[in-house]
Amino acid sequence: MMDLGRVALALAVVALLTSVASIGYVATSVPSLTAKVDGLSISLDKLSQQLAGAKPPELFRGEWALYEKAKAEGKLIVYTVWDVTDITALLRGFQKRYPGIEVEYWSAKNPEIVTRVTEEFKRGARSVDVIASDSAPPLLFALGAIEPYETVQKDRLIVHDPRMPIVSIQIQVLAYNTKLLKPEDVPKSWEDVINPKYMGKVALDDPLRGGPLTWQLIALREYWKDDAKWAAYIRGLKQLKVPVYRSTSQMYSLLAAGEYAISVPALSQDVLRGKEQGAPVDWVKTAPPILVPRFAAIYKNAPHPNAARLFAEWLISTEGQEVFASLMRAPSVRDFPSPIALENMFPKDATKLLVKFPDDPSAYIEKEIKPIWVSA
Repeated sequence: MMDLGRVALALAVVALLTSVASIGYVATSVPSLTAKVDGLSISLDKLSQQLAGAKPPELFRGEWALYEKAKAEGKLIVYTVWDVTDITALLRGFQKRYPGIEVEYWSAKNPEIVTRVTEEFKRGARSVDVIASDSAPPLLFALGAIEPYETVQKDRLIVHDPRMPIVSIQIQVLAYNTKLLKPEDVPKSWEDVINPKYMGKVALDDPLRGGPLTWQLIALREYWKDDAKWAAYIRGLKQLKVPVYRSTSQMYSLLAAGEYAISVPALSQDVLRGKEQGAPVDWVKTAPPILVPRFAAIYKNAPHPNAARLFAEWLISTEGQEVFASLMRAPSVRDFPSPIALENMFPKDATKLLVKFPDDPSAYIEKEIKPIWVSA
């Protein structure tokens, strides 16, 4: 019979090892942990089986059957646009729930991910399981490099794409500095920003970089269904005669510091975090939020397809969404109890604009946005 005192000590060591284990920046492996105390060697997998007796309740339908298949594959490889802090926290949470699955990741920008996956797909490489990003997965899907997968949790999602699970949402808001603008001077909508009275007062994202303002323009065009109004908005932004930036974080910092009165756009997590820290910032509740979906897309030639599905489903589960919320990333499920959740930032009946990425964003920018911007 197992000595429970020694088991408890082993558990403490395992907990300590788990807390200090790190997941590296590029292709770093994290094997299952083993504790050895006073001659007693216990694997984390066996220990959980022996002491738990039964698995905890399922987070989603078919979880444990899928886990058994994923554990047999033994590994998960992720390419992602998410930064090191985010992907590390998510993968740690995944491994805590599902011991016995080694993880690797590569973090890069969307164009780099598209180039790498396209090249690997052309030569039939079984190189990656999940592409976790925003604009890269739709483009890769159009190229045939993504295996369609519809999440079993689709009924929980704010927005659903049957091709690829939407695991998080980037929320763009119209933010302003409360010290620089009186309530009566705050713009009420996105199109109000092009009023000449705001000339020189706007922190503006570069619309040609394939970033937040690019996605906003695509969403507004679909919403307005008026190309003349859309073109006038683009020209109006250019005629504000302000520098353009390639970092929304930098734009937010300048807004909070009082360098600008308005940010087009700002990201919800930056504004909420700033308000918590006492920054003089707020967002316009009457300007429809722009929702940028973030996918966990499954690669067509995934070497570990069950681990890929398990990771995607876990990200959507309450446990996975809690990790996103802790990182100030907006959850993709409805009625989530967090300040960063969409329903807690805007009224439930507020208009919400979903970005539908074009198959080729670069071509869209060159053909549709750039001619208007350059000629303004």
